[in-house]
Amino acid sequence: MIRTTALVLCAALASPAVAAPNAQLTNSIAQRLDRVGIQIIPERLTNSQAAALHMMLVSTRGYVEKRRKAKAILRNPDFLD
Repeated sequence: MIRTTALVLCAALASPAVAAPNAQLTNSIAQRLDRVGIQIIPERLTNSQAAALHMMLVSTRGYVEKRRKAKAILRNPDFLD
């Protein structure tokens, strides 16, 4: 009984806790993507997508380039948490 409880406790503590990205950040990303013609649901962004999209939006110039890179990030399975 003690071993089972200890194993369950260790397994629970060892699993990583995944938090959703910051709501203010995801809403900001959604607004900026809307300017380039891409509509998203901010709550559905993963941490990886939010980070990649934010960095791309602040560093990339040009409507077409932002749109192309944003679509690539949203489609890429590497950015799924």
